[in-house]
Parts: sequence; structure tokens; C-alpha cells
Amino acid sequence: MVMANPFTTRWTRPGQIAPVDAEGQLIGLAGLLDRLAAVGGQAVIVGPHGSGKSTLLIRLCQEAEARGQPTVICRLGSGPWRDAATAIAAVLGAAASCLVCLDSWERLGRFSQRATLLAARWSGCGLLVTSHGPAGLPVLVQHEPTIATLGAIVRQLPEAERWLGGVITNADLREAFARQGPNLREALFQLYDRFEERQHELKTVGS
Repeated sequence: MVMANPFTTRWTRPGQIAPVDAEGQLIGLAGLLDRLAAVGGQAVIVGPHGSGKSTLLIRLCQEAEARGQPTVICRLGSGPWRDAATAIAAVLGAAASCLVCLDSWERLGRFSQRATLLAARWSGCGLLVTSHGPAGLPVLVQHEPTIATLGAIVRQLPEAERWLGGVITNADLREAFARQGPNLREALFQLYDRFEERQHELKTVGS
């Protein structure tokens, strides 16, 4: 029986998967928000491209909203001047109780980053950003994905008990991680292709 591919972006896009750590354990969102408050309400999530920073950022926004804290989330990447305007407008327009989340902080130039930080401190809002490297802020999470991280993500996908170990094997997971490294997004894309290939093989054998 042909199954729908569980690696489609419907199931793997940021916010759909619960974030996990290097041991494959679920990350405690409530504890991270408490830690964010303890370091003054401004921090960075650091990790390589495709490592799950955006997913964690979205989930933390959802957790903050569930606590009653208003949030604003902005995805940067529209160009230096537009990104700078977006970031500064977001923090200047935020109330002191608000958590402003900026995805892809590294896309801002150093001057724009500094201006955004000054604006956030002036408005008194919280600020949480994602970055590939140091951002001049306390590090809330340092993402270092492992094969255990990838395995824990894959087990969250729809009906994993039906196809994991059969259509997709542990060897497939190891190969995808070895080839793509810490870029979990690309590893999931590779597993999407592998799932399609295996489904086609099964369909051909059954016809």
C-alpha cells in the first residue's frame, strides 16, 4: 500500500515539530523562557544553517503566548535596509511586556544590530533572535544537532511506526546525517526523496 510522504513540508516546516536536543530529548520550553527572563529578557539561539533554530524560536513564541505574554515574530531576509527597518520598527512598536523574536539576526549589519538593540532597550521589550554565530547577546541555546536529533525528529512524523524501519531505515538516517551534517532541513529533504524512491519500488513490485 502506497503511503503519503511524511517528509513533506506540511509536516516538517518550522513550528510543526517539537524541538529536541543533541540527545534526542524534547527541549523544555518553559525552562528556556525562565532562563530568558533570568538573563534580562534578551538572548540568542545559535546554530548552523538548518539546525532547527527557527522551529525553536516559533515554539518559544507559542509558549510565551500561552503564558499570556504578547509576541512579535519577524523573519529577516528581504535586504539590509528593509530588514533594518523591520527590526527597528518591531522593537519600537512593542510594549515593555512584549517578546520580539527576530529570525536570521546575522542578516542585519553590525550597525543595524546595534541600533535594534538600543531600540529594544529603550522600549523595554524582550528580544530573542536566531543567529549562525555570536550576536552580542547571552546565548539561550547552542544548537549542535546529532544523529539522535534527526532520529527524534523523524519519529515525530505522521505514522512513523508504519514506515520507520521499513520504508525508511536507520541506515537511511545515518546516510542522510553523514551527507548533510548538522543541516537537518537538507537531511529531511534527502529522506523525502528516499521515501519517494522506496514507495515507487514497492509500487513497481506490486504491479
